[in-house]
Amino acid sequence: MLIAALLGGLRMAAPAMACTDIAPRSVAELQEGASDIVLATVINRSVTETSDGDWLDRRFSFTIQIEDVLKGSLVRGDLIENVKAWNRAWTGSTPAPPSGSGHRPLPLEGEVAKFYLEPAEDGSLAILLPNGVELSSRADPADPVRAGEAPPILTPNEKVEDAVVVEAKDPFGWDVMLVLLAIPILVGAFKQPGTARWMLLGLSGLMLGGAVVIILLR
Repeated sequence: MLIAALLGGLRMAAPAMACTDIAPRSVAELQEGASDIVLATVINRSVTETSDGDWLDRRFSFTIQIEDVLKGSLVRGDLIENVKAWNRAWTGSTPAPPSGSGHRPLPLEGEVAKFYLEPAEDGSLAILLPNGVELSSRADPADPVRAGEAPPILTPNEKVEDAVVVEAKDPFGWDVMLVLLAIPILVGAFKQPGTARWMLLGLSGLMLGGAVVIILLR
């Protein structure tokens, strides 16, 4: 019984031992650990991919423009280049060995985000691990493009379907346009004498009849 209890305890402890990823930091921990905290716009984002066995490593470099300074010596309006971040994904068929997965989530080009930064080894700045970016409330943190995945490419069929949906939302069809044109002609016809009146009445009648036909053919 003692041996069984020990084996059960080891099985329960194994997942915890295998998981070496850094737990997300609280806001207080981020504020304390960061040397600089800024609100900034992402001007440019580049990604470099390398393979390390079954690991796919991605290195990110951001160029950001400072909108507001909440901590540190950076200056509002400055353009900061080569702000570093990284992540990795396991591509093997077997379970991944213990390893950190890097920074998540990361901002996209053109977005405004809050950055918690720390000095990098080469003198540049790096995003604080693992969650040193606070995205806008409108952003989707689960978007795989943020992690470095390529954006989805729409197929021709998907583009056609989108166009059909947009066309279906148009409230001004030919029937509505014909009615709108026929009404002022009909009113004006009664103000004209003789032949002109009958010509305008005939024209407005054709327009109204065409609108009825379009409605019946839908």
